[in-house]
Amino acid sequence: MNPHRQPCHSCQQPMLSPWFQPPAPPLVCPPQYRVHDSFMPRMQPVIHPIVNVNREHIVNVPQHFYTETNRNVVVNPPQQAFPMQQGGFQQPFPQQQFFPGQPRF
Repeated sequence: MNPHRQPCHSCQQPMLSPWFQPPAPPLVCPPQYRVHDSFMPRMQPVIHPIVNVNREHIVNVPQHFYTETNRNVVVNPPQQAFPMQQGGFQQPFPQQQFFPGQPRF
């Protein structure tokens, strides 16, 4: 027996006998969790779409064309150096000058 034993400060009850202590109220601690994780594989499709883009670029490239025109020019004939027989210098038709774009009859 311990004569120096004092009552508990929280309950402030005197001891009944040195060999007998009243039961203390239970203390309930917060629960501790034991987690046992297990994993099961499951297929997860992951789709990666790819878009093919065909681009056409228009580039100006010089292409040279040459136009060709023909001009018919009638030149008055030179004077003949010798006279014609019986009538001198004769011209069967009057001479005309033609220009491009002008109809020729």
